[in-house]
Amino acid sequence: MQSSYNLIKSAVATIGNNQIIATKYINKTLREEKQEQEEVIDVDSIIQSYENIGVGIVKNAKKEAEVIVLKSLEEAAISERVAYDTGYANGTGNGYEDGYKKGYEKSLMDTKDKVKKDIEKAESILALAACDYENYMSEKRSEIINLALEMAKVISSKELKLSEGILHLIDPILEKSKGEENIVIKCNPVHSESIREKLSYWQKAYAIKGEIFILEDTLMEPGNAEVQKKTGKTIVGMDIALQRLEELILK
Repeated sequence: MQSSYNLIKSAVATIGNNQIIATKYINKTLREEKQEQEEVIDVDSIIQSYENIGVGIVKNAKKEAEVIVLKSLEEAAISERVAYDTGYANGTGNGYEDGYKKGYEKSLMDTKDKVKKDIEKAESILALAACDYENYMSEKRSEIINLALEMAKVISSKELKLSEGILHLIDPILEKSKGEENIVIKCNPVHSESIREKLSYWQKAYAIKGEIFILEDTLMEPGNAEVQKKTGKTIVGMDIALQRLEELILK
């Protein structure tokens, strides 16, 4: 099988009927092979902070509305007392029963109107706060999606970057390759040992007629692999899975 990569075969190790082809890139330096420290983002706490801000908007509005209603009721109690005193004074000057009734009812009506307006104002504040909350969370939706993807990437990379983490992705591909003559599995060197240990099993279980070659590719990200056969090639791993996940979420 001809490869489109510019490779130098540095060694070929034969184990039974299986061959491991160790390759290297001409321009690959030791400095480039240095493992970078993985940055872990606490996605859950960031998402929670967004929700806390949204809840805070409603909570503050509710507190403001309660203050308005409480203040209005306190003022109503004072106004009712004033209405009583005003009615009593009017009653004394204009005939007690008639003057008291008119003065008291007028003052009480004014108080009720003010309380009603204050309650309507409080309800308006709460409705606006609910709207603000929905708008805020809507604006943050794309950020939350990106954070969720980042979290999925961190979790999956931890699992798939392990030596044996790629095996359960390769196995179904080989199961569908029964009767194939020759197969090449291209992967990062971190996975080559665990794959090599499964070669004998795969050949017997899936009746692979020819050989299974392992092609180490230091430029391929750990957690990914490419299975090449005469009928075509299949790419499996973290990158393609996350791409499909993103497509599904953003639909």
